[in-house]
Amino acid sequence: MTLRSPSPTPFGPTHIRNENLSTTTKNLEAVARITRTTGSPLAHRAAITALLNSGNAHGTLAIAVAQPELRSAALDAVRVLVEREIDAGAAWPAQAAHWLSLAGADWQTSAAMCNNWAWYAHIRRQSALLHLRGADHLLHPGTDRVHARALGHLHLVSLRYAFRCHSIARLADALTEVRRQALDPYTQALLVFAALGQSRAQGLTAMEDLLDAAGANLQVRHALLHGLWLGAELPAQAERLLHLTQHPFFDDDDPVMLFRRAGALRQLDRRADALQAIDDAIEALGPDQVEALSDFVRERALITSQRPTAR
Repeated sequence: MTLRSPSPTPFGPTHIRNENLSTTTKNLEAVARITRTTGSPLAHRAAITALLNSGNAHGTLAIAVAQPELRSAALDAVRVLVEREIDAGAAWPAQAAHWLSLAGADWQTSAAMCNNWAWYAHIRRQSALLHLRGADHLLHPGTDRVHARALGHLHLVSLRYAFRCHSIARLADALTEVRRQALDPYTQALLVFAALGQSRAQGLTAMEDLLDAAGANLQVRHALLHGLWLGAELPAQAERLLHLTQHPFFDDDDPVMLFRRAGALRQLDRRADALQAIDDAIEALGPDQVEALSDFVRERALITSQRPTAR
């Protein structure tokens, strides 16, 4: 792998320029090492921490995110970097969007990164909604479309995690038809989430259209699954929910998918299958996902308290 280092700046003492260049070169090599630790989560995290604690980490990552061979590892480090900003209570959404813009992130990358950041911030009570002002990033995105799209993702998914379907619907109503047609599939999925969550039957048609167009994307599918789970008395709701969880694009041990499946099975009076699904969901939770455990245990209590249907 060939690592490209920046050219020295034409100002400042030579020894400082050489020292900064040397540090950046070493850090680029550290980014390359991150790519070799993906098989071990602990080693991967340790490599990222070592990079972020070194000198000129920001400058190094600004270079690395623009290099195709280093971009994935650099974005892993950026994810942790923004999490640190969230923990510090900083105005993190603008920084997150800045990094994605530097990386030239496509909508799929933006969806995955923004979803993770929004949830991380939500459980730490540092929602993006505390820092975002207005909705120009959605209504009038300007010239840096990657930056605006990232802010839009953060805005809408933060509203989703707060179950604020009406707020999302108001933003959707403010979009012009031209702007609506230009939305990426994940933004569209978040708008459909709100329609489903408000139990609007037209959300079902929009969901099917979006599944046909972008159903392979995990973030799109989870947003739609969430909306379908949240709605009430939609036509064939439990059957649709169960069908959606059985799609091969979900991992068999995806705990959120299994949780939604358990709820659908409970509604269909399939008590034994529902109990198996929720137990599998609880087993699949990672040690750092304790914030979801209470919801899972509550679903299990609903299942176990349900009387078996007489045959």
